[in-house]
Amino acid sequence: MSRPPIRRVSFDSLSLRDLHDLLALRSRVFVVEQASPYPDIDGRDPGALHLIATDTSGAIVGCARCLDPDEDGPDAPVSFGRLAVDPSQRSTGLGRALVAESLAILVERWPERDVVIGAQQHLERFYGSFGFVRITESYDDFGIPHIDMRLRR
Repeated sequence: MSRPPIRRVSFDSLSLRDLHDLLALRSRVFVVEQASPYPDIDGRDPGALHLIATDTSGAIVGCARCLDPDEDGPDAPVSFGRLAVDPSQRSTGLGRALVAESLAILVERWPERDVVIGAQQHLERFYGSFGFVRITESYDDFGIPHIDMRLRR
């Protein structure tokens, strides 16, 4: 199975169908599959650059969002998150491709800034393979153990 293509889309360029399907994928993965009733609509999507992967039928099967810094100053880190892959596309390399594309975007936009993410704890080795290191103890994020990780630049 070949990996679906990934496109970069600003929030304002999302079609209503894409927005619906993007939120539906995140809900299926994070809320239903992982049984984590978290507040997905957090106000950060409008300012994010979204990555969307679609299969041959046009269905969204993977996504991520790249975020501006949370604070001012040259040392404020940047981040990406809400990375979700449909079960039909797991083990295809799509998750790795979404992380790589997210990092490429962040390097283009903020080449000197570290990247800090909140990662599900069971994915520590996965993110570690990109150079991320754990910077916090485990914490509960709506029923899912998480850790913060940093990629220094």
